[in-house]
Amino acid sequence: MNMKVILLQDVAKIGRRSQIVEVPDGYARNQLIPKRLAEPASLANTKRIEKVQAKVDASSQANKTNFDTAMATLKDTVVKVAAEVNEKGHTFKAVSEADIALAVSAAGTKIEAGMISVSSPIKEVGAHEIELISGPSKAKFTIEVVSNK
Repeated sequence: MNMKVILLQDVAKIGRRSQIVEVPDGYARNQLIPKRLAEPASLANTKRIEKVQAKVDASSQANKTNFDTAMATLKDTVVKVAAEVNEKGHTFKAVSEADIALAVSAAGTKIEAGMISVSSPIKEVGAHEIELISGPSKAKFTIEVVSNK
């Protein structure tokens, strides 16, 4: 006999969180449900998960739209990031993702620091390529580190 359960967490070789899967009765009752990895797929639980999933999908779609808008704007723009530099053109501290997000926001495009990926620390004046990541989507844009003096 098999039982349908809603996974509350990712379970190896079974499925991902919020999925409704069919597993053997004993495995569901002795392992998944007691360890709070799953709950029975009753009508009420299924409706609740569908509502939660709809909210997650709407949020995901909004994030994708925001990402696409940001990339359309940043693709042809060089964002200037001001930093304190010495006479040799080296910064006193590395330019962080938060600094870049702040500069991009000042330029009129809203992005979160968590979307920015810097491959190596930025410690000198000049142009640098930055990667913007949102879920499976990736794109690159350019920043220019300039002296704030």
